[in-house]
Amino acid sequence: MRDEFTVGIKEELAKRVGFLCSNPGCRQPTSGPQSALSGTVNIGVAAHITAASLGGPRYDASLSSNERGSFGNGIWLCQTCAKLVDSDQSRYTVEKLREWKSDAEAAAARALEQRRSPVTESEGVFIEAERLMPDLIAEMRTDIRGDKTRLIREFVLLPNRNVSFGHTKPRFEYFESEHTNLLLQMDWLEEMGAVIDITPKDSPVYRMTPKFSDWLRGPTQPLNPADPKGETAS
Repeated sequence: MRDEFTVGIKEELAKRVGFLCSNPGCRQPTSGPQSALSGTVNIGVAAHITAASLGGPRYDASLSSNERGSFGNGIWLCQTCAKLVDSDQSRYTVEKLREWKSDAEAAAARALEQRRSPVTESEGVFIEAERLMPDLIAEMRTDIRGDKTRLIREFVLLPNRNVSFGHTKPRFEYFESEHTNLLLQMDWLEEMGAVIDITPKDSPVYRMTPKFSDWLRGPTQPLNPADPKGETAS
């Protein structure tokens, strides 16, 4: 038996992200008008983060039936991305989907607060970069968010993990063997103002611009007034 979402929860999932797919490499609209004078078309899906039934993608036996069908276990995706995340469970983990959901809701909130187009010019460029090179941007985001100092913005390009770059300054590393057309991707990011080439020697070294690194890091979460450390109750 599947623990499905109610109609109300499906609507809330869609509305909280502005009816856009929550996959940061997609962000496609999922609702629009039919060709007739009335009626709408919906290509969005209220997808389960952990499966609605035993044997499904990312199934969590510790959840109750109500928890599986709750808003917290849902994410709004287009039909293509819903199929994608269920076809590669090792890549699209629970943690990644929750991150997508949080970032998509934050982007929708910023769009409302700014009273203008959903993205600024810079953010539009970064979203397009994520569409064109999702694997690289995902790795950069993981690196930036994992930097507890919040100071590292430089990175070096290397052929593969067997090649080292002699330096003492902390830098991120990206490998041509793991990212097809990595140098071309860097050219695009540099041309769009996301990174700056600061190569001192043979190995290409770049620095992320402050706007790009801030975008990768995501919106700063407000502190819970009841908890000065910013922790929330589970």
